[in-house]
Amino acid sequence: MDLNIAACQIEVSPGHPDENTRKIIRHIEEAKAKGDDIVVFPEMAVPGYIIGDEWQNKAFVTDCYRYNEQIVESSEGIVVVWGNVDINKDAAGEDGRIRKLNTAFAAQNGKMVGKFHKTLHPNYREFEDDRHFYSARKLSADKDIAIEDFLQPLQVDINGEQRTIGITLCEDMWSDDYAADPIQILLSKGAECIINISCSPWTWRKNDKRHRVVKDRLKNHSAPLIYVNNIGIQNNGKNVYLFDGDTTVYNPNGSVRKVAEDYKEEVLRVPLNGDHQEGQKKPALSANKDNEELLEGLIYGIQQFFELINASKVVIGISGGVDSSLSAYLLCRALGADNVYAVNMPSKFNSDITKGLAQELAETLHLNYAIVPIQKAFDYTVQQFENTEFTRLDGSGQTTELPLNSLVRENIQARDRGSRIIAGIASALGAVFVNNGNKSETATGYATIYGDINGALAPIADLYKTEVYDLCRHINSIEDENIFPDKLFDIPASAELSDKQNIENGEGDPFVYPYHDQLLKAFIEFRLDPEDILSYYRDGSLEEKLGIEPGLVSQIFDSHQDFIKDLEHTWTLFKTNYFKRIQSPPIIVVSKRAFGFDLRESQIGVHFTHRYGEIKEKLLKEI
Repeated sequence: MDLNIAACQIEVSPGHPDENTRKIIRHIEEAKAKGDDIVVFPEMAVPGYIIGDEWQNKAFVTDCYRYNEQIVESSEGIVVVWGNVDINKDAAGEDGRIRKLNTAFAAQNGKMVGKFHKTLHPNYREFEDDRHFYSARKLSADKDIAIEDFLQPLQVDINGEQRTIGITLCEDMWSDDYAADPIQILLSKGAECIINISCSPWTWRKNDKRHRVVKDRLKNHSAPLIYVNNIGIQNNGKNVYLFDGDTTVYNPNGSVRKVAEDYKEEVLRVPLNGDHQEGQKKPALSANKDNEELLEGLIYGIQQFFELINASKVVIGISGGVDSSLSAYLLCRALGADNVYAVNMPSKFNSDITKGLAQELAETLHLNYAIVPIQKAFDYTVQQFENTEFTRLDGSGQTTELPLNSLVRENIQARDRGSRIIAGIASALGAVFVNNGNKSETATGYATIYGDINGALAPIADLYKTEVYDLCRHINSIEDENIFPDKLFDIPASAELSDKQNIENGEGDPFVYPYHDQLLKAFIEFRLDPEDILSYYRDGSLEEKLGIEPGLVSQIFDSHQDFIKDLEHTWTLFKTNYFKRIQSPPIIVVSKRAFGFDLRESQIGVHFTHRYGEIKEKLLKEI
């Protein structure tokens, strides 16, 4: 007999169990009306998942648990599976607080019929399960029961027939690096299908990897698998995570049968009978597909973030460069051009080219536009500082003047734009403001704290400079007209803060982005050390390992000495500018590792390993 399952891809509002429970109950009633046998909701569908140390708020946790009562009461005539926190008031967690468990609950006919605790706890990137929750593995160890005996499928009567359902939570499916394999355990105990409830953020090509993982999990025991994920955004204070849903029903052979639409609330209704069903092809991987998902995710994340902070209007600085141009486009798509206020703030260092590009973009996007020059304010500040003298008040008469080198003058301009004009205009409009910093700048500290490191959100701070250019080109390819003029791609990237950054003379940022972006990605996403980089360079595999265009390294560096000098300089910038990153606004996460609490950094300064020194010494002797 068919088993009719409704997989509910809902938007989960983190920290609002009342809203989430009302939504769950509405879907339960709809499932009953449609004759579904089982209705399934995502992991932590009641409280939300990524809510930081709100998990240590006993009153909140207890309140979330109480909402189970309403869901159980609604289960008359149907099996309901949902995610919530379970609590054991008689036992403590390893933090000494009330014991909490990340749990899938099952109810039927007004009674709780099963609880299934998460077995595998992820403790990498943004995940902190062991910080807050007790796992099934720990429970089984406490009871001196092997995990293979501890995990049991749900046994439930549906329409007079006994059904055996395996229920797992998120990481339980990603078991390659763990000693236990919950899906295999449940299938070996006769589970006729597997339900996996998840709260799984979108990251680059993760969905394709999941399809491959599921196929591998089902290769020894064929059974349908239903993956139920939520949509929305959740955050840990520094990182905003996108939840695309992508709820999927898999055939017994692991092929994809049905997939929910990204970022949309949707219910997948499928009858399961254990037979192979016709399915759909997985989307082919490509750079174009990557950019489609990236663009959709960024726009969705901005929309959701502004709803979260109850804001609708935004102020942004627009220079005519590629970063501010992309940010302005994303904000217009997410919030509507009528809610976007773009300000061009030229000084004498800004070229007619970029001022013209800023005006042209504003006209193309039909946003609100103003020009507020900063030259007079900059000159006044410089004059003030030049006339400022500190006197040591110890009777010595010692004085100190303020030396205004080029960097100080550049920072004065950035802070005047960000802290005075943008922040002031946002306050006057009752709006919030955002910055335009990209990941390359954030990684190297090529930005001014309290100047262009400010605002409520950093929309593109998880995109390297080369990725910013790629996404702009993709946008031009899908729009009816070019949003970004060709000239934008021809001029050098430049902060235009001094005569040394004059784009009309071909001068710009002190980076070769096609090289340095890949180097930074190696440091950040893949946690490589200068020792690894220098080793690859020595054996000639650097470009292949890092995905750098062949021949580019020899074009940039004339000698081993030049390469080593640049490597050490870039590593030093990366390691010494953490203080800027930690003070930056929240970042929308789109990469494999974003700055914030996705990449846990510490201010430890710069270190080069013994082996790095040995390789360096040998290379320099070859000169």
